[in-house]
Amino acid sequence: MLHTYKIATLNINGIASRTKLSMLGDFLKRKDIDVDLLQEVTHTEFTTIREYNAIVNEGTDKRGKAILAKTGLHLQNIKRIPMGRGIAAMVQGIWIINIYAPSCAEKGMERECFFNNDVTFLLPTDC
Repeated sequence: MLHTYKIATLNINGIASRTKLSMLGDFLKRKDIDVDLLQEVTHTEFTTIREYNAIVNEGTDKRGKAILAKTGLHLQNIKRIPMGRGIAAMVQGIWIINIYAPSCAEKGMERECFFNNDVTFLLPTDC
């Protein structure tokens, strides 16, 4: 059976106020988003976004990633890059990978290492 999922990705730049969290929840509901990939998450409490479950990887850089999935879509096999630049989970048999790479202009070598080493940790090994 074929399934279609609506997936969004947003850089929320440290969203923390209740008003902005409410706006995010309204957006997800209005657009009927199934899975949302968030970047630059900082100390955010996503339990206030009804009908969504969240997994968060704040990491050591305090600008983490999160995956929000509608209730009923089960997040499994969760993997996190310790620094916080990536998170992955399986949703209904589909791998969802959320990364936020270092800037190429400012941190070229760090970016290269990130893609050659860290991102490979998030990729499924059973393919």
